[in-house]
Amino acid sequence: MADVMAILSTAIATVQKLREVSEKIKDAETNNLIADLNIALADLKMQFVTLQEENMQLRKELQQAREQADFRSKVTFKEGLYFLTERVEGRPEGPYCPHCLDAEGKLILVTKAQEPFRDFGNLRCPKCKNYYQ
Repeated sequence: MADVMAILSTAIATVQKLREVSEKIKDAETNNLIADLNIALADLKMQFVTLQEENMQLRKELQQAREQADFRSKVTFKEGLYFLTERVEGRPEGPYCPHCLDAEGKLILVTKAQEPFRDFGNLRCPKCKNYYQ
């Protein structure tokens, strides 16, 4: 990707040199063509930057999807909640919210519900606010 940017920068610099040469020639048609080429190259450079940003975002989303797929293979459903079947560094065994994992692909640890709300369930997801027994 960096090579393409270098090529575009070189092309723009070349067009600028052509413009300087054409000003000495005083040919209006040549000057207009060089100006059009310069504008087209600038547009191309802006589109390239946009594509680079989109590519970075897509790579990030792909990495997140891979991580989520990896988590899916390491969880089991029991007693209405998800638990890890094997150790994942930085993650407790569980329990994890089934709604968040199934609907959003996110592994969200449920916590103990506060006393006045225990009638709804002993555990509560901090993200989706669902209660579980």
